[in-house]
Amino acid sequence: MESEFNSSKKMCPSYLGKVGAQLFGVVNKDGKVQFITPLAVTEDFIEQNENLEQRFRFTGKCVEKGCAQWNNEESKCSLSRKVQNLDLNKNKELSYCPIRSQCRWFSQDGNDACFSCNEITRNMEELLVSRMH
Repeated sequence: MESEFNSSKKMCPSYLGKVGAQLFGVVNKDGKVQFITPLAVTEDFIEQNENLEQRFRFTGKCVEKGCAQWNNEESKCSLSRKVQNLDLNKNKELSYCPIRSQCRWFSQDGNDACFSCNEITRNMEELLVSRMH
């Protein structure tokens, strides 16, 4: 699993919590995501945890055109900009992120993609996407 994480392929910071994904964030009591060194998600982990996307952040290979959030015209992820446009308490400084060097959002939008990232969980992103369609 480590070799997948260290590949040159861009990583999606909004991946599903499933076997083969990498856990890279845990939601604290204050609702912010505490980023951690990525850990491989196992079947046991999934069986022992409920509401995965509300409690954790996952990453995996960005599938580009295989994802509904991919903008073919611009060849980039459209979800990054939607997250940036949320009215959140955005950080002014970059916080620790274990996937920044490979993150799809960071590679296309730079620091702006990072400032509200620790405020986001996948269930919030799903609501945002459904409102935009």
